[in-house]
Amino acid sequence: MSQEISEIQVTRSDMRTVAARILANVGTPDERALSVAESLVKAQEVGHASHGVIRLVEYVSFVQKGTVIADATPSVISDRGATAMIDGSWGWGQIACKFAVGILKKKTEEFGTATITIKNVNHIGRLGEYVENLASDGLVAMMWCNSDPSVAAFGGRERLFGTNPFAAAIPSEGEPMVIDFATAASAEGKLRVARANGQKIPLGIVVDKDGKESTEPEAFYSGGALLPFGGHKGYCMSLLIELVGGALSGGHPSTTQAYSRGNGTVLTAYDPKFFAGDQGFADDIKESVKKIKSTTPVDPKRPVLLPGEVESQFRARNSSAITISEAIWKQITELDASLAR
Repeated sequence: MSQEISEIQVTRSDMRTVAARILANVGTPDERALSVAESLVKAQEVGHASHGVIRLVEYVSFVQKGTVIADATPSVISDRGATAMIDGSWGWGQIACKFAVGILKKKTEEFGTATITIKNVNHIGRLGEYVENLASDGLVAMMWCNSDPSVAAFGGRERLFGTNPFAAAIPSEGEPMVIDFATAASAEGKLRVARANGQKIPLGIVVDKDGKESTEPEAFYSGGALLPFGGHKGYCMSLLIELVGGALSGGHPSTTQAYSRGNGTVLTAYDPKFFAGDQGFADDIKESVKKIKSTTPVDPKRPVLLPGEVESQFRARNSSAITISEAIWKQITELDASLAR
């Protein structure tokens, strides 16, 4: 995805306003429209355009097709000790996940660790946002979800698993370390961005409907499949998330007849104080970060980074205005105008 694209800058406020207006115009209550818009803008400003405002085109289609209920409210359907299950009621995934984060913080404070599952939600956005929120409050957090079939099994060519992202965050003295990646060779949203920008993709990411590797993002949308990252290792991790995310959430793995759609989500947190005391954990992380950051890089111009540092650098660069592909922003403004009629 190295071809040059035309980019522009849009103020954060303008981007959030347009995104929220689009969501409100398809029936989302104003406060929730702002919340979902904020999540999309946060993804955009940390460099993850795949989970940024380009998703609005898909989100509007979800509402129009009835697969998202724009004004639905998430609810707790099971609450026992350090666990809870949430029904997203097929509303916005970001709203259900933020609701879950609030419950998880309270339970982890009480029990030292807690796990929440969420079912009946479509796209939940960038997982890193939620685990970073938890780590900012001093908690270790992990999160994953299964999703609609789009990834072939290792050695296969048909869509079997979702892109099945995994995220984790570790509190530290500075900003939390945030790990967030799809278990596919690429997030599907990155193909969406490449297609919108007229870009090709590297080999090893997609096979076409005949099982042949392709550099065309359209090969995926024309009946092909994503490949798992890292060969059999990514396949095994994707399988784990598919089965455990789908089955524990009650949303079912996409490999079963009971699965219909959406993200079966698992979110878990740990309070380090319960396990290692007030300072034990913090001291270990501080010492480890110092050692990692002092590692001699292969290229002196490219120091070793911690997970989440790239996103922090993007956030700093986008502090006054957010860089976005001109082609994608044109799609968004055209969508906004079409809904305002």
